[in-house]
Amino acid sequence: MSSDPSGAEKRRLKRWYLVMYLRVHNQDTGQLLGHIVDINKEGMRLVSDQAVPVNQTFRLWVDVPKESASHQRIQLDVESLWCGRDVNPDFYDTGFRIHTISTQALLQLQLLIEEFKF
Repeated sequence: MSSDPSGAEKRRLKRWYLVMYLRVHNQDTGQLLGHIVDINKEGMRLVSDQAVPVNQTFRLWVDVPKESASHQRIQLDVESLWCGRDVNPDFYDTGFRIHTISTQALLQLQLLIEEFKF
C-alpha cells in the first residue's frame, strides 16, 4: 500500500495547481461536489466539505469563468479513487481519474490548464 494517498507516486503526468479553485458540480444532482486543487488530462484532486464515496463513477461539470461570458462548463465522467482528510481537518481531498472526455472537453480542459495554472 502506498504511503501517498494522493497517488502521486504512480502518476504519469504532472498535475497542475490552478490560481483559483474552480467549482465542480455533480451533473446528476446539480450539487456542488467541491473545488479543483490540481488537475491534468487524466485526473484531478478536489477539496470539499464532505467525504466523497470511493470507487464510484460520477458525471461532473467544471465551471470555468470567462470574461466574454458568464461561464463555460467542461463535462467529465470520472471515478473516485481515494478520499482523505485535507491539511485543514474541516475538509476532504478526493482523487479522481477521468474516464470519458469528449474531444471538445479535452480541448477545453487543456485551455483551462494553460489559462489558470501556476
